[in-house]
This record gives sequence, C-alpha cells and structure tokens, in this order.
Amino acid sequence: MLAYKAFNKDMQAVLGKGVFQFEPGKTYTETGCRCARNGFHCAEDPLDTLSYYTGMDSRFFVVKAGGDINQDGRGTRIACTELTLVKELTRAQLAAHGCMYMQKYPERKTESSHICRETGQCRRKDDFVIVRGKSPQAAGVQGAWLFLVKEKRGSASIDGIWTVYIDGEECRPDTWYGIRGGKICIKTN
Repeated sequence: MLAYKAFNKDMQAVLGKGVFQFEPGKTYTETGCRCARNGFHCAEDPLDTLSYYTGMDSRFFVVKAGGDINQDGRGTRIACTELTLVKELTRAQLAAHGCMYMQKYPERKTESSHICRETGQCRRKDDFVIVRGKSPQAAGVQGAWLFLVKEKRGSASIDGIWTVYIDGEECRPDTWYGIRGGKICIKTN
C-alpha cells in the first residue's frame, strides 16, 4: 500500500532500536512490526506525518508499505516490515496530497495545526495552511501556500480544492482569498 513518511533533514528517523538512516529509492526490511515498538512507521494520511517531524527542514516521502502491517488506531499510523521510499514531496505537495486524502475520506478527522475551519492564515514562508469549510478563506505571507477545501452544502463531502500561492504579484500577502462561482476571489468585508 502507498503511504507517507517524514524524516529529519538528514533523512533519519527514530525506530525502536534508535536512529535509522534512510536513502531515497531504497527498500528496507525488518523482521517484525508493532506500532510504537518496531518496524518501519508511516501514515495513510499525509498530514499525520507532521505530528512526528514538524520542522521546516523536515523531508517527506510517498512510500510503499509492505510485508506485515500493523495499525494501532492512533491517527492513520502504520508499522510495516518492508518499506520503499518512492518519491520525495515538497511541503506544498504534501499539503496537496493531504487535501486529496480529505476529498477521498471526507468523514475522517485529520488533526493538524495546518488545518483550520472556515478561516486561516499562513504566517511562514514556504509553509501552508489548509482551510476547510462551506466558505473557506485564507491569507498568508509572501511565499505561503493556501489550500481552500470547499465542502458541499449539507454534508462533509468535498466540492472542490483550490490552491493559492502568495507570489507577491498575482496573489498578494495579507490579502484574504476565498471561492466565488467556482473561482478564487479576493474577499472583502
């Protein structure tokens, strides 16, 4: 199964036995897996990885989890006996994958400081905020990514996902953006 894994800037992660060094493209195996004890850990929900590696220099990968798989019910955390690092993602790409996960599983709750209901702001360059709701609106500093996840009226299903990159020219810092008529617009109060 495909999942997501985060690392520190040096491509290291903590295992039950200590710090483990990973390399992109390689496959790793363990003899057993039990969440929070042993095996290789990853998550079904991309945004769950931010619970373990929060730094702006963290690295994120799509991984293939195989062999024996164990889940413990803590978020979408998985332990597995075989792990392959498939593709590295930027922070913005991780957020986009997180939005797609929300769209696929709209009833599941994702716990992340990067997700807001109805309104939210991104205050760090090269970071993101995901705003989910019936009328989502967001603002951010230059270099921030805003993801607007619009829910359908009367349900938690996702009607659409829009992305705004605050480049300072077309999209301005500290300006509120929302959705009107299926398009991104500047919100005025």
